[in-house]
Amino acid sequence: MIDQILALTWKDLKIFFKDRGGVALIFLQPFMFIVVMSYALGGMFEPGQDRIQLLAVNQDRGTQAATILAQLDSMEAFGVETTWEGQPLTVELAEKLVVEGKRNLALVFPPDFSDALEQDPAAAERHTTRIAAIVDPATSSQFVEPILGTLQGLIERSTYTAMVPKGLDYLFEWLAPQTPAGQREIFKAQAQEAISGGLLGGEEPVVTVERTVPAGMQVEKYPDTFQQNVPGYTIYGIFWIVSLLAGSVLQERREGTFRRLLAAPMQRAVMLTGKLLPYYLINLAQLAIMLGASHLLFGLSLGPSPAGLVAVSLAAAATATGLGVLVSALARTEAQVGGLTVLLLLTLSALGGCFVPRFIMPTWLQTIGLVTPHAWALDAYQDLLVRGYGLAQVLPKVGILAGFAALFFGIGVWRFRFDTVEG
Repeated sequence: MIDQILALTWKDLKIFFKDRGGVALIFLQPFMFIVVMSYALGGMFEPGQDRIQLLAVNQDRGTQAATILAQLDSMEAFGVETTWEGQPLTVELAEKLVVEGKRNLALVFPPDFSDALEQDPAAAERHTTRIAAIVDPATSSQFVEPILGTLQGLIERSTYTAMVPKGLDYLFEWLAPQTPAGQREIFKAQAQEAISGGLLGGEEPVVTVERTVPAGMQVEKYPDTFQQNVPGYTIYGIFWIVSLLAGSVLQERREGTFRRLLAAPMQRAVMLTGKLLPYYLINLAQLAIMLGASHLLFGLSLGPSPAGLVAVSLAAAATATGLGVLVSALARTEAQVGGLTVLLLLTLSALGGCFVPRFIMPTWLQTIGLVTPHAWALDAYQDLLVRGYGLAQVLPKVGILAGFAALFFGIGVWRFRFDTVEG
């Protein structure tokens, strides 16, 4: 019995290792996924390796804002940028950089920031002000809130530092023996107000941080988990049509269907388009179901532009099916179809930000991600669902997706072999 088991095992191992391409892909696909995800998440586990870059527009007439920005910049997690390409940042430039996706967050310190922190705590009226935090709404709250919380903590510490000396002055006056008895209680109340009222008391803080979005983005409320996750996983899902399309082509090769079609007066591109079209329609149905179900079940906002949503969906589905034609042209066996599909889809999805937001990746990896259709499709969906953009703003990204689709389909037609099947 042992001999029989060993014989069967040896037979299957020989069959497995006969397909060298399939063997290589079996081992390459998990390795590539590990590499991509490890670099993408490296900054989260190695503080100081990839600092979060924060734009800062300092309009403060005093020194308090500069002090807080220096404290932020001294932390391992943050890097503060007050200039861009040698020019001081303005509100308009900071908004432009956030809109273009070069940065995700910009802080704007108002001119009266120092005045608010250094005001007389015993004044009849408290002077309050606010810092504007300009945030790309597609940036997750898990990323933004810790930053704003850290900033608020630094502001409160600066408020305490600025107000306590004045409070102590009142306290010393209260302790002074020449102070009339009737004024002592007043001085005492003023000292307590100075030390605790501006920081620890129940009153509104003198400085607040207000989260806002760049001009031009029509965001009624900040996105929830569905608006941030549904687009990414939807794009990841539609590209799995590659496996179905490539598997179907492989089966028709094996059955000789293509050889019979070659006898007909039909161009290769026409034949492949006819093969591609049903899977393209399946992809569109998948998109409609996933987005529609998320809207009905989870209240997912589909944005202000139905035309833009249709355009992006048509282009994304075309790119996915085009990639299916390309894989069909390159793969020769079932093992190669499976291995190449998993390798491409996991790697492209990871680089494109479907699993991990691209803004937390190292800059060089964000740049590499732009060679994937997933990054462009995801950004286009976020433009519509999260940033409130319309058709005009997403048309350039639709064009890029159409270019990916044409490239994949063109190479697939060029490399396609209608009657080549390996055992």
